[in-house]
Amino acid sequence: MRKATFITRDDVQQLIANRTTDNTIIFLSGPTSSKTPLSLLRSNDVITVNGAAAYLLSNGIAPFIYVLTDARFLLQRRQDFYNFCSNSKYTIVNTDVYEAATEEDKVYIRKHCLIIRAFYKREKGGVYKKIKLHLLSKLNESLLIKVPFSKKGRLVGFSKDISLGYCSCHTVAYTAIQIAYSLSYSNIICSGLDITGSCARFYSENNNPMPSELSKDLIKIVPFLQFMRDRVEDLNIYNLSDDTAIDYNIIPYISSKDIAKLARAKSASKELVVFQESIDNCLG
Repeated sequence: MRKATFITRDDVQQLIANRTTDNTIIFLSGPTSSKTPLSLLRSNDVITVNGAAAYLLSNGIAPFIYVLTDARFLLQRRQDFYNFCSNSKYTIVNTDVYEAATEEDKVYIRKHCLIIRAFYKREKGGVYKKIKLHLLSKLNESLLIKVPFSKKGRLVGFSKDISLGYCSCHTVAYTAIQIAYSLSYSNIICSGLDITGSCARFYSENNNPMPSELSKDLIKIVPFLQFMRDRVEDLNIYNLSDDTAIDYNIIPYISSKDIAKLARAKSASKELVVFQESIDNCLG
């Protein structure tokens, strides 16, 4: 049986080279995603997940990257996966999806998708696992991991380079954020990052609905997001959701109309740098 080939640094560089915008929208499954203006989605690279891709495609928006980390989706909604994969510029799946796939689907994934691997299956673990992850974080400055000393303590982490791997934390949104950061987007804007109430998805799931476990996993997800906020200093991330369980001190709120200001601010900053360089050249 042929083994999977994982995403490489060259693959990441190719993704970066094929970006079309400085900002990216991470289009998630929360109810507030339906409030995101289509014009905003059409004017930015979109990274989407799970069944949320159907909404984009139905509105003539081809995702830049489709991300899937839940093996149940491929097993239960195989035709949807193929549809989303073939209509997105790139597809990224994790090893869970690949390993659970049929041999036929594995061939398809190897040919059409990029595969990423997680550094761990669970946030808890024994001494060997903790030592291994601690050493990995010391050897790779792009891997941020805080390993607890207690047996019951859960590790937290963030990968700045998905060619090394990614840190999982019970939500594909966190995986998508690490992908977006790895691709050097200036600003990352989350759409539908709600995790409120029953965590219902905004799109119809008449065909093989999949129960969400986000509400009970929130207590495990928030420490990762807080770790990301505290440790990734150059991360510019925002939340479009006006109904979210994620504190705005962790991921600040932004309105759709203010996203244009981000682009203008970046453009003005570039112009200032060019102006300063011109002055320096004249004085030199």
